Amino acid sequence: MGNCVITIAREYGSGGRTIGERLAQKLSIPYYDKNIIRMASEDSGIHETLFGRVDEYTSAKPPLFGKTGIYKGELFPPQSKEFTSDENLFNYQAKIIRELAAKESCVIIGRCSNMVLNREDYPHVLRVFVHASWEFRLEEAAKKLNKSRREIEKFLQKDDKRKREYSLRFTGQEWTDKSNYDLYLDNSVLGYEGTIAEIEKHYLALKEK
Repeated sequence: MGNCVITIAREYGSGGRTIGERLAQKLSIPYYDKNIIRMASEDSGIHETLFGRVDEYTSAKPPLFGKTGIYKGELFPPQSKEFTSDENLFNYQAKIIRELAAKESCVIIGRCSNMVLNREDYPHVLRVFVHASWEFRLEEAAKKLNKSRREIEKFLQKDDKRKREYSLRFTGQEWTDKSNYDLYLDNSVLGYEGTIAEIEKHYLALKEK
């Protein structure tokens, strides 16, 4: 019985991050989210703020994947002018994600981890997408954002667009495409406990294989 990894992609306000944190606690396995940026920064020597730039500014840029799926270019060395390119920044994060999957069972949030850990090479990965109704997302987002309802609506629309463009740019895949996930769960229907229970059930079944 080897390592089993849960990747969670989620809409902002769907509760996906909270679900990931609670799952990791319940299963007693590590949880990785934005700390992947810190780890990639330490591994590469590239400042964390540059990794954040890739997350924020991917629109209107051409896809890197060609016709073969996820971008798999070589890591550029420090002496290369491409060392801090979007390609290199993405690949350093992908490198960390693959190393984590090889090292231990864990929960990984976002960063196209469901595609980085592809089905062919990583059969013991449970790929989850957490979504929710628009009203649920607005209510959850309002708990974190000090904004008006209209401002929150614009924020959610912008965040959905950003995640879609990020996925298309680095994987060539639609972020919300159900075929890229093993579980596609509506937290506004199942509720936090129900969603967590569903993921846990499939995780434990995967561990037995």
